[in-house]
Amino acid sequence: MRRYCGVVARYDGQVALVREQYDAWDAEYWNLPSGAVEDGETPGSGAVRELREETGLRVDEDALELVWRTISTIDGEAATQSWNYVVSVGDPSFCIDDPDGYITDVRWFPVEDAVRLLRQVPYPPLAVPSSHFLQTAERLVWNFTPADNGQWGWSHFPIAQA
Repeated sequence: MRRYCGVVARYDGQVALVREQYDAWDAEYWNLPSGAVEDGETPGSGAVRELREETGLRVDEDALELVWRTISTIDGEAATQSWNYVVSVGDPSFCIDDPDGYITDVRWFPVEDAVRLLRQVPYPPLAVPSSHFLQTAERLVWNFTPADNGQWGWSHFPIAQA
């Protein structure tokens, strides 16, 4: 199963978003700093690394708060799992050092603008939980399943039950 992590980095009432392009996407989109959890990493340590690589923001793993998880199921089997955290940063200075080369920009956005931009991401397991959390602060576990028609179905439950 592939494992991913992401971070809602906050500073002065704003949220850090990265502009990125993936081969599967039709264009660049603003997204939360996120990526794969590497071998030997915990989801939290992966989140700290991804945040640093994609934005230059530095935080301690113990400052992260888990705010949502996602599980994507294909043909009845869990295919991907992600852990997503929120953290406040002390130094808002950006410096992209993305070894994958996907990140083209990083900026601070007011929450309402971040929600609008995140809703445009063409992958529901990224777009739906992130925009929902920024609007409601609900801590949830999300289950996503792709349908044969290319659409996605999803459900969620409180993270406390996980």
